[in-house]
Parts: sequence; structure tokens; C-alpha cells
Amino acid sequence: MARSLLVPRESLCVVVLAVSLLGACSDDPEPTPQPAPPSCKETRSNERIPVLPAAARQAYQETFTNLAARVNSECGSCHQSPNNLGGLSYTATRDDLKDKGPRMLVRIQRGEMPPVASADQLKKAVELGVQLSAWLEQGSPEGSFTVNGSQGATVEDPIASGVASAMTDLGNCTPAEDKLGSDPDKDAYFEGLTQLPRFLSETDTDVTTFDAEKLARHGTFAFAPTYPLFSDHAKKLRLVHVPQGKSIAYDAATKKFKVPPNTRFYKTFFKDVTGTDGVVRYRKIETRLIVTRERWQDAVFGTYVWNEEGTVAELHRETYRDGSTFADRVLTYKKDERTGATRNYAIPARHRCVNCHTGSEGQNFVLGFTPLQLNRRAPGEGGVDPAATILEDELSQVDRLIKYGVITGLGSAADLPKLETSAEGRAPSSKEELELQGYFIGNCAQCHNPRGFAVQSNQALAFMDFSAGGILFGWKPFNVLETNGRRRYVAEVEDFGVDLGRPYPTSTLYERVARDTNERNIHMPLNVPGKDCRASLLVARWIATLDWPKADEGLTAEEKAAAKKKRMRLANGAVVNDCNTDADVRWVGEDFTDKLPYQPRNPGWKEHVGKGAWEYLTRYPITEAHEQLAKKRFPTNWWDLKPGLCTFPTASAPSPVEAWMTDRRGVPKRPWGELYYSTAGANVFQGICANCHGRAGDGQSGAAKALVAWQGARVANLTSAQYGLFGRAASGASHLAPFEQEYGPHGAARYLVWMADGGTNVPLTEEFMQAWVKYGEVDIDFSNDTKDWEAWGANMLGAASGACDLIRRGVFATAVPPSGNIRAIGGTSLWTEICTLDNPLTDEIRSGSDATAVAEWLKRAQFNAGVMAYFYLRDELSQGRVAPLRSECDRR
Repeated sequence: MARSLLVPRESLCVVVLAVSLLGACSDDPEPTPQPAPPSCKETRSNERIPVLPAAARQAYQETFTNLAARVNSECGSCHQSPNNLGGLSYTATRDDLKDKGPRMLVRIQRGEMPPVASADQLKKAVELGVQLSAWLEQGSPEGSFTVNGSQGATVEDPIASGVASAMTDLGNCTPAEDKLGSDPDKDAYFEGLTQLPRFLSETDTDVTTFDAEKLARHGTFAFAPTYPLFSDHAKKLRLVHVPQGKSIAYDAATKKFKVPPNTRFYKTFFKDVTGTDGVVRYRKIETRLIVTRERWQDAVFGTYVWNEEGTVAELHRETYRDGSTFADRVLTYKKDERTGATRNYAIPARHRCVNCHTGSEGQNFVLGFTPLQLNRRAPGEGGVDPAATILEDELSQVDRLIKYGVITGLGSAADLPKLETSAEGRAPSSKEELELQGYFIGNCAQCHNPRGFAVQSNQALAFMDFSAGGILFGWKPFNVLETNGRRRYVAEVEDFGVDLGRPYPTSTLYERVARDTNERNIHMPLNVPGKDCRASLLVARWIATLDWPKADEGLTAEEKAAAKKKRMRLANGAVVNDCNTDADVRWVGEDFTDKLPYQPRNPGWKEHVGKGAWEYLTRYPITEAHEQLAKKRFPTNWWDLKPGLCTFPTASAPSPVEAWMTDRRGVPKRPWGELYYSTAGANVFQGICANCHGRAGDGQSGAAKALVAWQGARVANLTSAQYGLFGRAASGASHLAPFEQEYGPHGAARYLVWMADGGTNVPLTEEFMQAWVKYGEVDIDFSNDTKDWEAWGANMLGAASGACDLIRRGVFATAVPPSGNIRAIGGTSLWTEICTLDNPLTDEIRSGSDATAVAEWLKRAQFNAGVMAYFYLRDELSQGRVAPLRSECDRR
């Protein structure tokens, strides 16, 4: 049934009148008047969020002289003339800062300047941005200007004091069922909306009051998840509004919710502030809003940022480099009013939201509102911390939402699935494993599932499904290698406690949650500010409770339990000593867009392509044979089967039949229709380029995120229609035209190969290249020997040079060198044709007797590989066609 509506005023009057008349005719004495029961009872929730009252900001005077000095101090080493890093150079004059200031301000507010800043540098940059913004807004005066003033305006708090003081994660009170209503005018307003309004107050009625009783009258209700997302210890109030006459229906067969289009989900973030009286209250920082649509790709979403007074929340519209809105933003807030101490706060950009929300369980762009998440559990149940306090209204929220009519298809919360039984046929091996799975539900599963960003950007991670029913329960992770074949997710070590405290712990699953991003590791959870020591503790404790292959072998049950208990103590001690809540937040802004109109990423290309070390780029011809080979299909492996999802056609044997396709008797190992084919262009791009540039060529990948956090470098979006290499200008002119004018047909291929062979300004190390090149999923082989990478070159096409070097030596996809990618054996024919196109593999080259000849052969082989990627980008990816990998038979 749908949510009930208010009784019409006229009908209510008739009922009241009838009751009054009946009472007048009765001979019974009049009853003693009783006080009306409260229509909105105090919420019984353990998570209290007393809201900081709105207050005027303290203004202060600043001078242009001081501002200029601060700009010079924080920006001058890179940008004060004659310095010109990144193409920005300024002089500390009033006119020049007025001209360059807006550009500098945008980069500061996005958290990009200074690059790879420490938390303290970031804070100083944000404070500079506040002063620079005030100076620009006030006409860039030569003398003094006002910073952080409230302009003498009367401060009106949209939240009543009683509501603020009683606030919890489930609102300030629990509305009675007879006070429910709807908001049909707003429902109609949102139905046709393509972008959010400027102010939060323009969205659902009374939403800025946070008054649960008022919100209930408009059909908006609070809820809280069982397994919350960590966000730098922020507290949150979540609200849901289902359109009039609709409901969120539970499907018992799929155990999922069906969220109707136009449903609105609000999430307000609060940060703790210690007042002058020493009392901790919570300041409103941002309110995020998602408006669902029939297709999740059409969801409308954004963030409203509350002003410092706490009176107005305005849509966040900081721009990316290309001018589009909703980029990263960093601000500071006063954390302690007694000392004036401040703390950074990071607002994630639009692309980060997309990274996380595309993997939503219900495929509706919504996280946190799922059957598992709504089904609040008692302490110690379902992976909930045994030390937690869970009160009545938290445990009863599902039944309450059913009564409100928000959820239908359920009798009670008892009908909902439970985490401990989510993996059919597999149970959690320990309470620590169940607790870790609960953490994964709220913080990791949105990316680590078949539709999530982690898997979509690297299909080799498809096995690492951390959603409910995924890999974790009963997983035997020892000796499971990362996708580059070099390190283990979980490894047995001699001294567990000492190893956890090392800069590079042996178990990379622990390293990813316990260490900051570096050249070979990306910090998890992704796109989340702050450090969560609980994540480190849960992973360490889980590793401690596993059956260690060597240490636990041959032990009695009692001895094994004692060994695990000892490891648990070591885990607890190591994390306590190793992990401390950061004094401040370090955040590195991400912007993978480019300025418009299009400019080549390295503007000095004419000075290098075809000259010096890159003279070969114009010497080697690009022929019709290159284009044909780029599109030639090779059988390289067998499709990974997905029973029930994929069927394969009947096919005849390929020509030629290669040895890997048959057994010793010559019988096909599988039906010929199950052969996986890849083009040379797709294989090169997906095996090498996609590691950083993303499978769609859009610059979205784990390696790209690691690179920007590690050294501030950004990966190019090659396929953007507006600013990508393969896009077009507003006039319709191709971005490839300047290169073709300079070098003739396919001139852009020469530029692309140059960028991939050292033309990029980004320094790539052997360690980075080895860490981020994928093994196993793409039929390409590399060595994991550092000496090989030093010889091949730690650039993007160094990997292609490496693959061709293995072809030359006859060890591609064999145990020598020990790459671990013996499944790439089917790619030998494909890579042989790439490496030898117009580049004969002679006995002299095979033997390596002439080092100069070998170097020339490898140079041309790598050139061929780069040209393969160029044609795939031009003819496939830039048209939106992404070649399926062998694990994606359902997409073929």
C-alpha cells in the first residue's frame, strides 16, 4: 500500500461535529480532560547530534600588502614571475593579481594547490583562498578589505532551538502515524527537474528546519544505516522522501528494494565544534541530495554547502578545469571556539560520486538504503560492534517506515535478509570476519562488486566482490596474488605485530587501509577524507583469525585457538601503536578534465616529435597494414564462463589451430564457439594504456587516482568529445587536425606514441609501472624483473617494448621470466604480428648479438604497438565502443 495522506480538513470537521453532538445527548458525566499525547516523541537513538546554533561570523580587516605577501609565500616559488609552472605566472601587483586571482582561487578551492599538499599546507591554502575571494569580491582594492564578515545582517537560524538540542541520526523526534502527509507540488517540481535549484530551501518543503514533525507532514522521514560510511568522523542525518502515492517496494525474490523515480534522498554532514563553554555541538557543513530516476544514469544529484553562519545552504558549483560544475572543494571550519583551532573539510567532486554510486546494490545510484542497511541489528549481531549501544527507535526503524507507508511488500523487519546468511552455503568463519564484512558493506562493496568502479576499471578485480554474499565468507586468501602478480593480498609472516607496523606491510589488503597512497598502493576506502583506524583494526584482526597455512599446520584445536588469540593481541597492539586519528585532513584534488578549447597536454610537441631521441617517430611509416592489424581479430584465450548468463554459438575450428587450443590428442579443450577473440588495437590498449587512462579512455582508473595523490599528476581523458585528443572543437574541427597538418595522415599517432614514450611531463618509475600493469586478464606478458624494466623504460610504451622483448627471446607467456601470466600464451601470435610488422625478427635480433640492432628493433616494435592503440582509440573508444574482456561474456 502507498503512504497514507492527511484527512481532508472538511471531513475532519464533520467527524468532530458528530462526536460533539453524540456527547451532548449522553447522560454520562463529562470525562476529565486528558492532555493530548505528544505527536512527535523524543527519539530514542544513541547517536546524538546537538546542532550548533547559527551565529554571525567574526569579521576582520586585511590589507592588499599582506595578501600579496601571503600569495608570494605560498605560490611564489612556482608561479611568481619569472617562474611559470603549469603555464601560470604572476607579478605581485594589484592589476596582475586581479587578473590572475580568479584562476588561482579556483585551483586553491579545489584542493589542487599546492600540489600534493600536506594537511597544514592545505589549511594555509584554504585560508589564503578565503582572503583572496574576499579581496576579489570587494573590487580588488589597493588598501584594506573585510574578510569573513556577516555584513551586519540579522542571523536567522532555520533550525529551532528545541529541534537543534534534541537532534539525533534519526531526527529530533519520532512522528506519530496520524501526522503524515505529502508534498505533491514539490513532487511535480522534481519530476521534470534536470538540475538542482540554487538553494536547499527550494527543495523539499521545510527540509532546512530539520524538524521531524514538520517533515513528516510533507512525507519526509529519517533513517540510518546499520553499516555506515566513514567520512572523517562526521555525523549524519539521512532523510528519504517518496513521491505521493508511491512507495519503496521490497522484492522478496531478489531481496532488494525497488525505489520509484523521483524519490529524494538527503544526507546532511555535521562536524563537532567545541564552544566557548566547553560543550561539543555539531555544525552543519553540507547536505547531499540525490533525486532518483528510472535509469540510474539519469539521477540528479549535488551537494549544498552551508554558509559559516549556518543559515543558508547553497548548491556547490565550483568548476572543473573544463568549466563544468561540482568539482572537488576544500574548506576549513573552526573546530574549537576557545582556541581558534580549525580543521580542513573536503567535499568530493561529481566524478567521485559517480565512482562510488554507480555500483549501488539496487542499481539506482543510492547507497545506504538497502534491505541489509535498513535492518538495524542489536550489538554483536550481524557484524555490529558488540560494544555499540543501539536504542529502541534504531532497532524499530523498518517497522516504523512500513507503518509510514514508505516501504511496502514487507510484514516486518523480520522478513529482511541478514548479513550472516547472505552467502548461500557459506558462513562467516569468525565474528571478526562477519564484522569486517559489515564494514565492507558500508565502505567498500559499492566499488568492489561486478558493477562497481574497481571492477569496471580493472576487470581482473572481478573476483574481489566484497558485497554481501561475495568472496569474504570462507575466503582462503593466502597466496592470492594482486593483479600485477607481484604481491599478496594476505601473507603469512614470521612476526605479525612487527610486520603490521612496517611502512610497507606484507599483506597489501592491510596496507591499503592503513597507509596513505604511494606509487604502488592506493589508500582505501576510496574518495573518502580522513583516516579510519577501525578499518585497520578490523582487517588486522581478521587476518589474525584465519588459519595460517604454516604456523597453524598440525596444531590441535586448542593450540590453534591459542595461536589465533596471540595474533589477535599482536593485531590490537600494532594498530593502537600505528594508527592515530589525523590531526587534520589531507586531501588531494582530482581534476581529469582539460581547458577549452582543446590544447595538447604537452604544448612543446613540435620541438620534440621527430627530433633527438624521438627522431624515429617521423622516420617509421604508418601504412594500411597498421590499420588492418589494429582491427584484426586473434583467438587469444577462452571466454570465462558465466552459467545462466552466456551462451556461445557453434563455430568451426580457427585457422590455424594453435597448440594451446587442444590437448595432446588434438581434441579441442573447449567448443570452438567459446574461443575469445581480441583485436590487436584492443589488446594493446587494454593491456597497457587502460591501466592509467581507464578502459573507456576517460582517465578514470585506480592508477590515475594513485598518480594524482602520489605526485599531483593527472591522467589525460583521451576520449572526451570536448577536450580529448579524439574529440572535436565547437566549430566541428577535429582535435587531430594540427598533428595531421604537421606530419600528414595519422600524425596524431606520432604525437600519441611520443607522449607514451617519455613525452609526458609525468615521471613514471619502475615501481609504479610494475605495480599498475595488469596481469592475467589481458593476453599480454611482461617481466617483473626490475632490470628488465630499467632496460625497457618506465614509460607507458615501455610495457610494449617489454612484451616484444619477450617475443624476441621466445619466452612470452612462459615461466621465464616468471610473470605469473601463463594464461597469456594465446596472445603470442597477436604480439608476434605487432612486434614484427615491417620489423623482421632475424636470427641476429633473436640472439641479441648486436645490441644496436636489438635497440632499433625494439623501438620499432614499440612504435607499432602505440599505433595499434591509436587506431583503437580513434575508431572504437572515441565512438563509445569498449571491447569486452574475456570475463565479460555477457557484454559480447
